[in-house]
Formats: sequence, C-alpha cells, structure tokens
Amino acid sequence: MKKFILLFLVIVLAIVFSACSNNTDIPKLVSKEGIAPYELSESDTYLLESFGLEQDANILSFKAPKTARSLKVNVYTLNDDDTWNVMGDGQVSLGQDADPDDRLEGTFTMMLKDNYAIDFNINTKGMASYQTDTLDVDYEITASLKGFLTDFQSIEINKEIPVAIMIYDSGSSMRSYDVGDFFSPSKFEEMDLVQAVTLTFTD
Repeated sequence: MKKFILLFLVIVLAIVFSACSNNTDIPKLVSKEGIAPYELSESDTYLLESFGLEQDANILSFKAPKTARSLKVNVYTLNDDDTWNVMGDGQVSLGQDADPDDRLEGTFTMMLKDNYAIDFNINTKGMASYQTDTLDVDYEITASLKGFLTDFQSIEINKEIPVAIMIYDSGSSMRSYDVGDFFSPSKFEEMDLVQAVTLTFTD
C-alpha cells in the first residue's frame, strides 16, 4: 500500500512540476480513440526510479469510443489446464444519468506488490481503486518476466485488451513473452505462475 501511495505522489508531483514549466504538455493523454502507455518525461522517469518503482508500475492513457459506457478490469491467474481464472476485478461506469457526449478517458495505473498482489487505479470522471488478494506459492521463484503494453492499441467495444503479463518460474531460464500471448495461454504451459491484466470497454 505504501508503494502504491508513493506512485500516486510521484504522478501528482510530475504533473505539477511539468505544468509549471509548460502547461500545454499536461496531461500527456492519447489524443485519439485508443489506449497507449502514458508518455513519461525524463523527470517523471527519474522520480519513478528514485522511488524504485520503475519495474513494478505501469501507467496507461486511454480515450474510449463514445459508445463505451463502462470500463472493466480483470486480473487473472493461469490454471493448470491453460484456462484463465479471475483473481480480482473492478469496474467504473459513466452511469445512467451521464450526458450522451460524456466519454471514458483518463489513466489506468497498476502496481505489482509483494506476494503477487496487484493494486490498480482508474482515473476517469472520478477515481476508483482496487486491490487483489495476495497469492501463496510453495516453490522458490528464480526467474520472472513482467511485460506491459508498449504500443498504441485501438479499442474494440466488448473486447478484452491485455495490458500486462507477469510470468514467474522456479527454473533457470525463460523465453520471451508479450501481452498478446494472453490469447494463447498454452504458450505458458511450463511456467509455475502466470498473471495477466486486461481492460474491457463495454457498451
């Protein structure tokens, strides 16, 4: 929890400092419909590194189509039979009284914590925060890989968008993976623990 609070302090400080120097640069949100990594400045990156958060934090910027009325987050673990099991979720909605011209746009932030728990925050027309439970593993993790969405991604209504994949194993080596492998879970067959985070914009 302390790391998560620190992350938001970093973001707020980065925005404040950048706004003081150049108001036209903040916030650095996507300008067209889609989702993409939040564009960190050198000072933003320095702050994250100073707090030791650069490997465990992920910040995304999104602008949903006007037909999207809610955003759902799913956090998964991979079962032994190569199916995904929801270990945590969260959702925000524009609400029934929302103006037809209102749009879901803002930022999604996630923080990987000890014991494989994940904190995430959705900032759009307000702020919502969620946290998954911790996981107990009975083996020693010796190799790991954490992959986040790295490129702009268009948004299709009611279709999951994988934005993070975390792989942990007790072996001595690991091949490369990316978030798109979420749709081919059999690729992780020999890994001890696999987690994934997806976003779904629904109508």
